[in-house]
Amino acid sequence: MDFLLSISPIVIILLGMTIFARSGFLMSVLAWIFTFFLALVFFKTPFDVCLNATIFGILKSLSISLAVLFTMLLIFIMKITKALDSIAYSLKNICKTREEQIMFLGLGFGSLATSLGVVTPALFPPLLLTLGFAPVTAIAISVLCYDPLTSFALLSIPITVPSEVAWQAFKIQPQGISDLNYFINAFTLNISLFLPFISVGFAFMMLYFVDGIHSIKKGFLSALLSGLVLGLSCLVLSITKIFPVQIIGTISGFVTMIFVIIYQKNINSKKNETSIETEKPTMPILRAISPWVLLFLFALVTNLPGFNKFLSDLPGKYEIITLYKNQTVDLNILSSIWFWIMITSILSIFLLKPTKEQLFSTINLWLKRSFSPFVAYSICFSIAMIMAWSAMSSNSGILAPSAYYSSFNMDRIIAIKIAMLSGIVFTTLIPYLGLIGSFIGGSETASNVFFAKILYESVKSVGYENYFMIIFGAHAVAGGIASAITPAKITNAAMTIGCSGKEESEFMKKAILPVIICTLLTGIILTIFIACGIK
Repeated sequence: MDFLLSISPIVIILLGMTIFARSGFLMSVLAWIFTFFLALVFFKTPFDVCLNATIFGILKSLSISLAVLFTMLLIFIMKITKALDSIAYSLKNICKTREEQIMFLGLGFGSLATSLGVVTPALFPPLLLTLGFAPVTAIAISVLCYDPLTSFALLSIPITVPSEVAWQAFKIQPQGISDLNYFINAFTLNISLFLPFISVGFAFMMLYFVDGIHSIKKGFLSALLSGLVLGLSCLVLSITKIFPVQIIGTISGFVTMIFVIIYQKNINSKKNETSIETEKPTMPILRAISPWVLLFLFALVTNLPGFNKFLSDLPGKYEIITLYKNQTVDLNILSSIWFWIMITSILSIFLLKPTKEQLFSTINLWLKRSFSPFVAYSICFSIAMIMAWSAMSSNSGILAPSAYYSSFNMDRIIAIKIAMLSGIVFTTLIPYLGLIGSFIGGSETASNVFFAKILYESVKSVGYENYFMIIFGAHAVAGGIASAITPAKITNAAMTIGCSGKEESEFMKKAILPVIICTLLTGIILTIFIACGIK
């Protein structure tokens, strides 16, 4: 009973979006109300803890929710000034078929943009519509292209932050690992081991949402090779350690883009594929992409280790918010990608030069459409925090587990029920813990952080302590897979092009089964790795 109640917020969201065709925004709000009540009444959580967990979740989500907010403003400015028309025209000349446009834009450029911290569900839908794709396809590709390298998003924050938390806060030092950098590198490698398989899977999922089996058949070789290039390049870079972990995803995305161009020009051109003729836009391509170039430069420069720390420390205590003595949020305003997306959006007004009427129209559209995604991201984080803090209490201003924690913490209950499984069943199904965590919180980072300690305890309880790093890697990969069905991302993509719950529901219905299968595949691969002694 306690397990069913613990996962009930997920059930509510899934049923609402699939059966009743309600938006991710509405279902996230309803799930938050239900989770708040559930934690308060059944899971023995004081009201102040539930309330502060909600506030904490909203504050922690700002790095993503504000990035979404200003990315939508940027893309609306680019759309109304016809910059997207120019980009679409150039892209059609580079990649002649729709299938290769998806490989270049979705798998390659999407992975690169995600790794730099750009939120693709807010960036890509208008461009995909301009390219001629259907609304549901635009939503699907925008969400799916965030997934293959989710672990390397925001310059690998889903890897580095959970590693630091697991190492410093939870004192997790498995398999004789006694150095934080070694932990980060080991975690990166154990994630990358799965990526050649998962990247290919997502390449085929993208094609499926273009034109079903027909597109898979037509773009089979392109998807297979592009997925392998993306996944294997990550694996090679993780093994060789030529570059820092933070830029592995960026390099792999760029390499995949180059591969797709070479493939198209030297192999597929023999088929004499032709693109649909369109009128050449008036805006030069360099001017059209100038906001993106500027944003990518900002992302790279501001994430240089020394400069990033300087920006983070600059506001000092003025950007730190304390809810409990041991629970604070450092907003890191100047070092967050959302701040530089905001700056880029402002500068794009001068670069793209919209008329006064166009600018007012854009701002009105932005204010109308950005509210739902912003709230959805915030609320999903709040749900995750309520679950993580359930059965905890505050004493003298310090948040700590209560006497009920071991039996009534929602995250712990979910993990323990999975841990009760043993042997092959355990290793096959344990990645679903990452899927659940990321689905609820809307973030792989949150899933990796919240479940690190619980996962470690579960792994120890079944005698797999020596395999913790590869299991943690599978957990992270499954969290990335879950990004395909997180309500906040789906709502974000839909609202960017003005779609409703109907399109969100249509995508969710089609995406659930592939996501479940990909997670199961991750579990099967994990089982094989453990059987082969890979740690």
